[in-house]
Amino acid sequence: MKSHFAAVLTAAALACAIPAQAQTVITQVNFRAGGGGWHHGGHHGYGRWGAPLLGAAVIGGLVYANRPQVYAEPVYINAPPTPPRVAYFCSAYQQYYPSVATCPVPWQMVSY
Repeated sequence: MKSHFAAVLTAAALACAIPAQAQTVITQVNFRAGGGGWHHGGHHGYGRWGAPLLGAAVIGGLVYANRPQVYAEPVYINAPPTPPRVAYFCSAYQQYYPSVATCPVPWQMVSY
């Protein structure tokens, strides 16, 4: 899959950069009357940054395609155990909280 991606990336970079390199932009055309003939001035295409851009695209594609696969081990998180269900029992009144709001003796925890 990665080699396919690198090939597509390289082909796309070449398809974009080669026509850009091949085109000529003429910004000014003058006729010099003093025997100089026709002269054009200006710059040509993307000459200053086209080659570095193409090189970076090719090298970046190759580096991406050839790096090793690293798979992280899955992390399993255990849910905390559910706390036991308890009720508070008042032995003096023989009833549970909230039926009894106060208890003259210590409350007893009863799991259910």
